Amino acid sequence: MRTPLIVLLFLAVVLSFAAPPSMAETQYGEWELVMDKNGIKAYSRKVEGSGIFEFRAVAVVDAPIEVVGETLRDVPACAEWLPYCNESRLLEMKDRNHFSTYVSLDLPWPLKDRDLTLGTETEYDLVHGRAVTDLYNTDIASCPITDSHIRMPCLKGQYVFEFITRERTGIIQTYRADLAGKVPDWMANIATKYNMYDTFMNLKEMFKKEKYIELAKKSPDLEICLDILANKNRVKEILVARLKEFINDEGFIAMILADRDIDRILLSDNGKTSETILYGWGSDESKKSAIKGILRAYLSARGQDEKTIKTVLKDETLVETILYGPKPSCPSSGRILETYLKEASVMASK
Repeated sequence: MRTPLIVLLFLAVVLSFAAPPSMAETQYGEWELVMDKNGIKAYSRKVEGSGIFEFRAVAVVDAPIEVVGETLRDVPACAEWLPYCNESRLLEMKDRNHFSTYVSLDLPWPLKDRDLTLGTETEYDLVHGRAVTDLYNTDIASCPITDSHIRMPCLKGQYVFEFITRERTGIIQTYRADLAGKVPDWMANIATKYNMYDTFMNLKEMFKKEKYIELAKKSPDLEICLDILANKNRVKEILVARLKEFINDEGFIAMILADRDIDRILLSDNGKTSETILYGWGSDESKKSAIKGILRAYLSARGQDEKTIKTVLKDETLVETILYGPKPSCPSSGRILETYLKEASVMASK
């Protein structure tokens, strides 16, 4: 039996996602970590002039990116992983990446059921090696508002799918939804936070289904992925492009780019470093954690011992210099790293 808090989950709509990550973070304030469980990190931030929060969830799933894509394109199956969804059907389809759907939510008494019509557009961002799916409200003549449901008036959102390894995929979901009707903001916000977690856990099980694994073998997404991986220079360019999204120290990025084995470094250990970079999509603390992961991989590849690595990672000035960029009259991250490496070399020679 669901507890009273879990009953609130019907208020969330995880199929929807908020303003794209490319929009300035300062427009809404900083992301705050609200949940970290089973590899799923959930964040929220206040929307100015509203009691509604935007939410973001970041996770890595054990499934190839083409399997993830085929699973989420199965519109009727949405009812199997989206809490309280009792119907999902295709309305119009231009092609496999551009279509519209109808979603119905069967809410517990005494609340009235909600529904919505969604436009879905998926594009490939080959510069960053990812697929981006935008979702938004759309009016469909063949699906008018009925008395049995309250039509949700506003919904915006986005999925981002990133390659981690051939068998692992990073997913970032960001969303904001107006449920309409007499639903307190605080109740909707609490429910949404927990619903994100349930949705991700359900999807992890969906990705294991043989149906989607077989469909993925013929997916155009597989060909795109394999073409990219076959080009070592392209892989390096993608990794550096991802770093530039949150690292403002151009000198540090240039140092990373100069390493001929950077693609091997960042894709080794089952994609652990690439996973750390993905989790940098959250708060400033998550970005700092990502930078430390990159530093650890880089220093390990250069043969530095654990003592030196731990000393470097404790240097918050270095981490902040990499994240925000060097301050005037202050040493660059490269100079700081060079100092540590020289000291380590001296100690090793004694």
